[in-house]
Amino acid sequence: MKVKTVLLLLFIVSLVFLVRSPALAGDRALDPARAAPVEIDAKEGPAFSRENYLSDAEYFDPTLHVTVERDRYLDTDMWIARVRIAHPSQIRSALAGRYGSQHGSAAAYIAKRVNGVVAINGDNYGFDNRGVTLRQGHLYRNRPNGKDDVLIIDDKGDFHVVTKADKDSFAEAYGALGGSWEEGGSVVNILYFGPQLVKDGAHAHEVYARYNTGVDVPAQRMAIAQTGPLAYLLVTCEGPESPGSVGLTVRQMADYMVELGCETAYNLDGGSSSTLVFQDRKINSPDTRKVRPVSDIIYFTSALADGR
Repeated sequence: MKVKTVLLLLFIVSLVFLVRSPALAGDRALDPARAAPVEIDAKEGPAFSRENYLSDAEYFDPTLHVTVERDRYLDTDMWIARVRIAHPSQIRSALAGRYGSQHGSAAAYIAKRVNGVVAINGDNYGFDNRGVTLRQGHLYRNRPNGKDDVLIIDDKGDFHVVTKADKDSFAEAYGALGGSWEEGGSVVNILYFGPQLVKDGAHAHEVYARYNTGVDVPAQRMAIAQTGPLAYLLVTCEGPESPGSVGLTVRQMADYMVELGCETAYNLDGGSSSTLVFQDRKINSPDTRKVRPVSDIIYFTSALADGR
């Protein structure tokens, strides 16, 4: 009986750390002077001290602050990672393997390989042969089809979305950011999935059908958002396969992201690909423990040169 009581108390304490707590996300000051920019083509982020994980729900060093929260929305469990960075080079992408190999790995494995403090699955580019794939300044694919939204992340860490991007509208947006395919430019990462969920703090547009998002079906979903300069949200919801959750439609996910105060929010690959990594492990969907290999991740790294 005593053992059961202790386990119950430990469970309650863990919930206290993981419930939504807005104060946690902003009360630790970053020190940009301590940040050493991470080279755009670096294969991994700097090594960091595991002591900077202050709990199962928080990481802090002078260049990076992450808090993890749990929430409940429309009978569905939500996971939120709030991220602030001191330098834009700390938001990065990584591929599971060599481009074109269609190799997939668990997101947690990729994140550990590149010293990602917190990470999510990307757009799973390897399971599609169209769209735009540009990672860490290197263009691999340029085939927008005029039907899908493209997320551009520039060298200031800011988000830009081209709605239903085709060759012309995408080239215009890219050029407006100071880039050219021949000379490179200010664009660091481009993701191709969508749709855009939030634009300028409001609903981006009436969501439309994409061949593999099932916009009107309650499901497990993943979104990435910018809330301000060098401030981001990583948000995933559980799906009907998780006990006690029904999942969200794309419109409901957009509603939730608006409630969270996002400036720009973008829908990424969902379903069993939805993965939020913290402390080198997938922390969402703890009941199913399902891990699907993915082609790529978006991750945040420390920028402390000395790792401390």
